[in-house]
Amino acid sequence: MRKLVLIGMLAVAVLPAAAMKRVTVAQLEQILTNAAAAHRSDEAIVRIFGDLELTEQLTTAARSQIDEKLHLGPKTILALQLLADQSAFLDPPKSTGQATPPPDPATQQHIINMARAYAARTLATLPDLLATRTTFHFDNSPQVLAENEWPVRAGLHLIGNSTREITLRNQESTLAAQKANAAPAALQASAATQTPRPEPGLQLSGEFGAPLPLILIDIDKGKVTFSHWEQTPAGQLAVFRFTVPKSASHYPIDYCCIPDKVGPNLARGRRGAPPLGPNVDDAHRFQKTPAYHGLLVIDPASGAILRITIQAELDIDGPVTRADIRVDYGPVLIGERKFICPLRSLALTQGLAGTNATQGIPPDMQISEASFTNYHRLGSSIRIIPEFSETGPPTPEPQNPTSPAPAPQ
Repeated sequence: MRKLVLIGMLAVAVLPAAAMKRVTVAQLEQILTNAAAAHRSDEAIVRIFGDLELTEQLTTAARSQIDEKLHLGPKTILALQLLADQSAFLDPPKSTGQATPPPDPATQQHIINMARAYAARTLATLPDLLATRTTFHFDNSPQVLAENEWPVRAGLHLIGNSTREITLRNQESTLAAQKANAAPAALQASAATQTPRPEPGLQLSGEFGAPLPLILIDIDKGKVTFSHWEQTPAGQLAVFRFTVPKSASHYPIDYCCIPDKVGPNLARGRRGAPPLGPNVDDAHRFQKTPAYHGLLVIDPASGAILRITIQAELDIDGPVTRADIRVDYGPVLIGERKFICPLRSLALTQGLAGTNATQGIPPDMQISEASFTNYHRLGSSIRIIPEFSETGPPTPEPQNPTSPAPAPQ
């Protein structure tokens, strides 16, 4: 009987993935509007997301507008955010900006050349600085939905978050030790060893500029084409698509981690046992330099690169089938000057769908969201004071007899 119940629960968990309903952003908003008008609970609305897949990008502005209009509950807000993350690499809904005719080839090349100059100039002029990177990790690994029940796949959920301080010195960034508020199970399992462990999922370390010159070098042997204009509150931006073949690629994929063997905790799933997932001690990183494609979003007036996306072209039967990153940049006040710095990054990884978690297969999908805050300049100040001898303060120089006596202090 227990076995039949388990099979039924797994069937329910897998069913939405096989019957996804593809909708536009406008259709999504209408679905949520109808649910809110029917006074459905936060939990009931969240279940709607299990059947939905967006055909276009749900932008931050559109998501905020939906939330403000409908006053959604906290669970629905999180589900909407995760749906937006999964759509982050799609084109946004068509707007008036996209109807604007594309620039002529000479203007397109001029914008690309400005972006090259911007990338070189920006990396050379960024000051030494400190910033805080806060990352939230989500995956669709099996989870316990009810006490004393077996874990089942029930969609994306938070598995941990961490805060790290980034130091940028001489155009090279380093990460301070991780401060985990709710560390993933793999990190918790290794905490006793006091050995630094990588964060789960796709490893990001180049938000402060490393991908920019890499892309601009690689596309010389690839292909770059103008896609469309994108209308934003800051003005109209030029969106270019690029593709880079494997022979010209210098883009490294670094994913943590692929299990080497099944640990004892992988076969245990009941409440009270360690959560399902790969044991970092018995795993290896997935590293590759594949072909890739993506977008460059450029301010045509200044050449500033305000967004990049990179989507690796991986084998469909490999342990990692999708590895996409997106970095959004914007003006940040550091000291008395504004610099273009990372504001947000997103890493989305997808692997083989592991319906049998005891085989050590990683989660089907992982999302890591990072925000960058608390920017300030890294520097020091020096004040020179008179040297004191061992016998006391230095003897004052004799006063000129003709000069008036100094006023009492």
